[in-house]
Amino acid sequence: MESQGRSHQRHERIDIIAAWSQSGILEERRRLPIEEQFAERVARTQSRFFVPLPMNYSDDLWYNTQVSFLMEAFDALPRRPDIAFDSVWKVLEKSSGAWLPARANGRVNITEALGNLSAEPLLSGPIAETVLGNVPSQTCAFLFKRLVTREPAASSDKARQRLLQGYGAGDPLPAELKGFLTLVEGKYADPAPETARRGAMLLRRALSGDTLDIAGTLVTLSFPARLRILLCGLLYTARNERFHGESFSPFYSSAATIKTYTHPHYLFLAAYALMHLTWVHSGRSHALALDAIEENTVTNFLEARKVYAHHWTG
Repeated sequence: MESQGRSHQRHERIDIIAAWSQSGILEERRRLPIEEQFAERVARTQSRFFVPLPMNYSDDLWYNTQVSFLMEAFDALPRRPDIAFDSVWKVLEKSSGAWLPARANGRVNITEALGNLSAEPLLSGPIAETVLGNVPSQTCAFLFKRLVTREPAASSDKARQRLLQGYGAGDPLPAELKGFLTLVEGKYADPAPETARRGAMLLRRALSGDTLDIAGTLVTLSFPARLRILLCGLLYTARNERFHGESFSPFYSSAATIKTYTHPHYLFLAAYALMHLTWVHSGRSHALALDAIEENTVTNFLEARKVYAHHWTG
């Protein structure tokens, strides 16, 4: 039955392109079944889906460039939260460069920038904790595969390397994260689906800052360690896989469900909140007030969870 569904979806994708080859792409294509289900769900729940913060006016060119990418992200919603994530990631990437010393050629190494940013104590507080405390189960499963069962191998190796390398002298996070991952692997590396599910849920608790008992060892990840997992292990890995064409475009898959939407939606919300947080702490004149960002972050996660209900954590 599953193979029949996959075969049908493959034909559906090709048939849509064939129709476009006759009419051109100005004619809106027919929606795939999961896209219809999602549109109906959004309408039925009467959620606002996402509420952007009002922006300050400025003639600054850098700022207006970033606003253009935010507009691009918002235009992709609600149908394509994955594309919205791609666009807001560009703003977060540019904003992260403030945590690196200026280089002569003006270029920023994003891996180093995110590594340094994750160790920044200024970012701790309610906004980051809201992001870290609302990870959906689909995202936990993605993270568990990349960091614990090491699937797919190439992407996993790069993600773990970003977590376990040091950023600056005396960086304590590689040792903390290596110890944590070693414990998790020791208990949850069994490929059985139920073991993987429990391991993924453990990652959710770890990102929330809970104290965990892993095979008799009590572990509480520090805030910088949790933020590094989010920035370097999750967001950057997801971005790279999409940018380099290593992951299937999610909503054209025969395996797509309502739950599939939760992962890119979370990536988008996390990147959006962290982007505003970096603006505040890099002293940009157009930055908004922390309390407004905090309220908006809480609101957007409430709106998202209203849409997905049990699909977010189930």
